[in-house]
Amino acid sequence: MARPVMMIAGAGPGMGRAVAVMAAERGYDLALIARRAPILEETASLVREAGAAALCLPGDVTDPANVAELMTRHMAHFGRVDVLVHSILPPHLFKRILDLTPDDLEHWRKSVEVSSFGALLMAHAAAKPMAAAGRGSIVFGTATSGLQSYPAVSAHAVGKAAIHSLMQSLAAELGPLGIRANAMAVGVIDGATARAPLPAMPPQMAEDIRRAIDASAGALRRNVTESEAAEAILFLGSEASSGITGQILAVDGGRIFH
Repeated sequence: MARPVMMIAGAGPGMGRAVAVMAAERGYDLALIARRAPILEETASLVREAGAAALCLPGDVTDPANVAELMTRHMAHFGRVDVLVHSILPPHLFKRILDLTPDDLEHWRKSVEVSSFGALLMAHAAAKPMAAAGRGSIVFGTATSGLQSYPAVSAHAVGKAAIHSLMQSLAAELGPLGIRANAMAVGVIDGATARAPLPAMPPQMAEDIRRAIDASAGALRRNVTESEAAEAILFLGSEASSGITGQILAVDGGRIFH
């Protein structure tokens, strides 16, 4: 029996790499997408150590021609795509809306484009072979800021909220074709990111952000781990969630109930 194939957009360090390794350990072969080839090779090495095949596809998910080329190469190599995971994190822009400069506005636009338009292009490309096969699962790795924002993260929040809306449109349109679409919205992930110092900003803004990401505010009184987020993504991609589509699963230690 052929091994299932998962395509991961955003397979660099962090959650995307955690998903790749965990998927490899559970029998998936992997196509790995990120901008930089060296980062992909690092992930691919871990995937191969776990006994799975890995195809590195460096590219830009916001470029329609590039995405089409990536999918062509993927299909030539594997001949199928069972699960698409889109988990790309644009650089944060920590600024309040009224403080945005012309340069910041361009950064804001690009951040939202990478999140939402990149997600559309990848889903559009992957859904075609899935539809031909009569089955498939699309999972977006997003963030709880797309459910409930906080000060100075509007670009990140808007990009993730747009993916949530896109996901529900995909679920409605692709469900009759046997394709499911869901999102895993993660909160603050424990580790280096959670402990990283905030960039220079006014003291009150920094305090607002610290309060918004305070682990003690969640029901579990802790941040979540990359492994917990990866488990949720793999659940949504697998047959264990075969009756679930159009849903946002928050993995945030119980900070947001929705």
